[in-house]
Amino acid sequence: MKKKWMSVLTVLVMGTLLFTACKKQDEVAPTNKGEQADDASARNELDRAQDDIESVYNSDQYAGNQRASAVVLPCGSVTLNTNNYTINYNGVNCGSRVLSGSISVTLVSGTKFSDANAKLQIVFNNYKVHYNASGEEIVYNGTTYITNLTGGTLASLFTTTPGTVAHKTRGTLTLTYDTTGTGGSTFSRTWNLFRKKTFTSNGTATGISLKFEGDTTIAADTYLPGTYDAVSEYGTDVDNRRFIHTIPTPFVWSNCGTSYSGPYILKTGRVEHTAFSDDHNYKYQFSATAGYRTDGTNNILDQSCASNGYLLNITATVVATSTKFVDYSVFQQY
Repeated sequence: MKKKWMSVLTVLVMGTLLFTACKKQDEVAPTNKGEQADDASARNELDRAQDDIESVYNSDQYAGNQRASAVVLPCGSVTLNTNNYTINYNGVNCGSRVLSGSISVTLVSGTKFSDANAKLQIVFNNYKVHYNASGEEIVYNGTTYITNLTGGTLASLFTTTPGTVAHKTRGTLTLTYDTTGTGGSTFSRTWNLFRKKTFTSNGTATGISLKFEGDTTIAADTYLPGTYDAVSEYGTDVDNRRFIHTIPTPFVWSNCGTSYSGPYILKTGRVEHTAFSDDHNYKYQFSATAGYRTDGTNNILDQSCASNGYLLNITATVVATSTKFVDYSVFQQY
């Protein structure tokens, strides 16, 4: 593989570390519960799984239906066939986590994934993440699809020819949580995914960038009060509240190095998370705006290669009176 691209959901993971900060009116400080079965961990684990999937389909072994050798992953093993592959985890220890189940990826449209509009079907088969410290677990089941909108490969961008490769993701996943660590009490939630990644090269070693954005609109008052554009996902959270995740400003990573290897710095982007109580009397919001840096005292919107963090904004509002009972901002480094 020419290069393992950075995860495009990193910003979502960083942002969702604080999504549970407004669970109750008396919670006013963001907390990261760490490796436990919560919303932030659920997105983090989905991101890690996506890293494994992308590592395989961007590899030299998979490109062009070559099957000369296996793809090496940090955790799990890969079985390659003509138009599909399966990542098997089989209870493998992966640091502080144990992974089991499998993820099956099949080319369902096109001769190879580098064809324009070729489509991969991704099936999560009881893909389970078990946290050793807490005993808590998250299990993923369901099907998503990745479509190569433009055709081409990421390896083709590492040439002297300008180009663009765009992938979109659609699908629905069921997440089953054990938040007790005992295995005796589980519940399930549904997430719907609408994401798009665009990789661009201007033909130079330092001219590669990556854009990540939400890729659908939810019409007025059909899921939550209001209209939502640039939606990357929606569903129900651990507390069984409906949420919508939007990206009003696409996230863009740019090459800030002197070669293809980068580093790639996140310069711009904004993600917003909105959830309501069941009776719609309380509105919970979180946003993360990329491209900031801090001098120790001030948070400065930089949007250059010196950018190193997000400005996080957390609010919770009584809808009837527009009274905010949580309202603050904090800087968080990438």
